[in-house]
Amino acid sequence: MTAPVEATQEKIYCGKSNCPGSTGLKCYRTGVPICMKCAVKTPVGYISKEAAREQADKYFNIASYDYIIATVVAFGSLLVSGFVLVRFIPFFYFMFLIGGAVGGGIAEIVWRAIRYKRGRYTTYAVGIGMIAATLVLMLFSPINGIIFGGVATSVALGRFRFQLRV
Repeated sequence: MTAPVEATQEKIYCGKSNCPGSTGLKCYRTGVPICMKCAVKTPVGYISKEAAREQADKYFNIASYDYIIATVVAFGSLLVSGFVLVRFIPFFYFMFLIGGAVGGGIAEIVWRAIRYKRGRYTTYAVGIGMIAATLVLMLFSPINGIIFGGVATSVALGRFRFQLRV
């Protein structure tokens, strides 16, 4: 009979500089030691944030010029629709209803303009364009412009939100 082998109790420390310490976890994909701050839970185990980001990159297929297209289309769409609606509808109560519908329409227009591609930063590009258009609309009608632009922007950004736990 052979004697049982004793398990060594060595601590595994995360390689990052600001991590709290040892957890004994390793990324199942790369084998790199990780702490709970650096771990991303998946159905089959924990992986590091770098491995999760690398895995998510294969879903993004947008080119850099598509971000410019998304920004310009979002700006122009909100500016044209907002100018017509803000100038000719005097009641700001209607801006809540109309803004949501217009925001959804602008999201669809941008989505088609970038040819249904996904990008990590599409939300930011659309947001920049729509916020800039909202600031221009506020020059014509401050209350209606901010309500209409804010509601339309929030609805459109909800369409492009792609949240990672990275």
